[in-house]
Amino acid sequence: MSPGCPHDDGLGQRCSTDGNPHVVETAADVRRLLAAQMMQLRANPDLDPLQKAGRLAQLGQVILRAIELDTLEMRVQALEATLRLRKVDQTVKETSP
Repeated sequence: MSPGCPHDDGLGQRCSTDGNPHVVETAADVRRLLAAQMMQLRANPDLDPLQKAGRLAQLGQVILRAIELDTLEMRVQALEATLRLRKVDQTVKETSP
């Protein structure tokens, strides 16, 4: 969380530079936001247990998909970095005497 963020809910939500408490730019951000929402839902004593279970199951499915996308995003980034390094190596070999 950014220092001085007025939206401190104790769940690790961070503020962007414009003060937006829920910055969602990547699959990892979605995963963190959904996990925080799941914790809030679990802590709510006012909900009917069946409704709570249904909502938790829905959030669980969405979180699993976000985890898959986050993993895929990281793998793609690693592949792109590897390809960039190979291209640089190839360029160096071609220009070397």
